[in-house]
Amino acid sequence: MVHIFDTFQLGRPKIIAVTALETQDGIALFDVGPESTWNNVLRQLEAAGLRQEDVRHVFLSHIHFDHAGAAWRLAQSGATIYVHPKGAPHMADPSRLVESATRIYGDRMQELWGSLQPIPTERIRIANDGDVFQAGQFRVKAVDTPGHANHHNVYAWDDNVFGGDVAGVTINGGPVIPPFVPPELHLESWVESIAKLRALQAARFYLPHWGLVEGGIPAHLDQLEARLHDWAGWFRRRLKEGADEPTLVREFERYEAEDLMRNGRDAQGVKDYELADPSFMAVSASLRYWKKYHPEEIQG
Repeated sequence: MVHIFDTFQLGRPKIIAVTALETQDGIALFDVGPESTWNNVLRQLEAAGLRQEDVRHVFLSHIHFDHAGAAWRLAQSGATIYVHPKGAPHMADPSRLVESATRIYGDRMQELWGSLQPIPTERIRIANDGDVFQAGQFRVKAVDTPGHANHHNVYAWDDNVFGGDVAGVTINGGPVIPPFVPPELHLESWVESIAKLRALQAARFYLPHWGLVEGGIPAHLDQLEARLHDWAGWFRRRLKEGADEPTLVREFERYEAEDLMRNGRDAQGVKDYELADPSFMAVSASLRYWKKYHPEEIQG
């Protein structure tokens, strides 16, 4: 049985999900949400007749706080934490993550993400590309899928895929968008990762933002890839025209909101997408990407 638990990020439903797979060897969680919302997840575990101590496996798609923030709590109660090799050192010593995030979020750190504590190395297991892990009766395969972050895995079992952020964000059945965040956005890698997702031929995606996508996976990936190119092209054009960062923040928020509203979202729906994937993050991510990898493309 698969459960989808809602973290109720900042009190809103269906912003950040935790996927729980019941196995013959206890519970396997796929991402855990931020530490600030762990008690919300714990209450849902208990309502399903489960305990924190029943969680034996925690598969992290990547180490951003909205996905991995509560992992240390599960490690304390005996779970093994599976993580991409590039993310593992930051789980053992999260000081640089905290420092970097604090520069972005300032005094909202505790409200948004809670606390992040080191995970003992003996509780961390590296999930390399193609590694297969036994979780009860299930064989869970890690697939290296950079683009959103260079320390990103998706996990596949049977005909299911836990897609992390590289598989896109879709809230309440809304449009599929690619979450552009700094500092590791890399568009070419993301396109390659989408091809890997297609090759898995999944019947179901489980997404942190948000929940189950069943059927229509090729169309979901088509939408994701189309917006990936659309957003990248929009930023390339505006940068070439000389737009500065504050201007881009204002304009892209409006650009994305108008797209969402054309596709059936109301004002609250747009706000929920903003909670799941703040549009201002796409600006700094895109600035860094174009300046680092293709500076000639944005010269006026």
